[in-house]
Amino acid sequence: MTATTEARGSPYTIRLGDQDFTLERKKVAIEWLKLDPLNPRLSYALPQLRKDGKLGTDDEIHELLWGLDPVKDLYQSVFQNGGLLEDPIVRKNGSVVEGNCRTVVLRELHKKYPTDQRFADLYVQILPPNATDEQVASLLGELHIAGRIEWGAYEQAEYVWHMHKGFGKTYDFLASHLRWSRSKIAQKISAYEETKAYLSETRDPQGIKRFSHFEEFMKKRALRERRERDPKFMEDFRKWVKAGKFPDSRDVRILPDILDNPKALDVLRKSTIQAAESVLNREDPSRSSDLYFSVDETIRQLRNIPLAEIKELEAGNRTKRDKLSELHKALEEVADFAKISLSEN
Repeated sequence: MTATTEARGSPYTIRLGDQDFTLERKKVAIEWLKLDPLNPRLSYALPQLRKDGKLGTDDEIHELLWGLDPVKDLYQSVFQNGGLLEDPIVRKNGSVVEGNCRTVVLRELHKKYPTDQRFADLYVQILPPNATDEQVASLLGELHIAGRIEWGAYEQAEYVWHMHKGFGKTYDFLASHLRWSRSKIAQKISAYEETKAYLSETRDPQGIKRFSHFEEFMKKRALRERRERDPKFMEDFRKWVKAGKFPDSRDVRILPDILDNPKALDVLRKSTIQAAESVLNREDPSRSSDLYFSVDETIRQLRNIPLAEIKELEAGNRTKRDKLSELHKALEEVADFAKISLSEN
């Protein structure tokens, strides 16, 4: 997207979908604006808002947005600044395309300070009537993914999914448009689909916050392959997420190791991820100990020692032989202290 801003209140041009559009920058009353029921920040809650096939009312959308913590934070920022830093983008009828959260914040400020003109009026950028939904979606991607007003991870994933499934955009197009890799786009789409399935199945009120669990899942090849091989596995995973088995989304990263260990998997089913990880750590101390991680790495290096190093030892390289001698001596000292025999299996 390219933009040329002119004098305050005058038109300016942006480029959407390989076509130039002239936007009108205009001062309007806050009451004129209408919230977008398809706002990506609210997509997870739309089933709650639908009544008889209709989308939620403006008041319902307002309340849902006002209930979000980031919107409360934005309220303080706008209040301290004495108004908005960024103009909302709207259609000719006042429907907000971009800037729904800012609209809610300004409404709340106007409600609290009805005589303060800073919160009664605002500048908006009005789209031309011939701007298509696809072009507007491209604009939102530029602003909220590739641009400076970043959406949350779930909203970004929904946008990518919508562009791919709704507008048929290829991974190559999206990779270029968003400056993301193809693998990241694929992971976002799959994580979004699984999060939607989770929301539909569990009705978890904190469900949108669980997106990061599914995103971590999709980053692991072993988990992606298991999902392809056994779709029912996702039912287990969704149940584990709902039950709080993974207090931190990063806990999902050790799930492949747990799945490969029957004892650990049994513990996970009956207890917590921490208890399951303890099983792994007991069987492989290098997981939790820098010392034994270094021991494993040393073993690996010695078992794969280059032939050239062997030749140097055979040729009598004293300094290298001394290093191995020190290692051998250190191991014997540890064995003596611990009263163990290193020759035992």
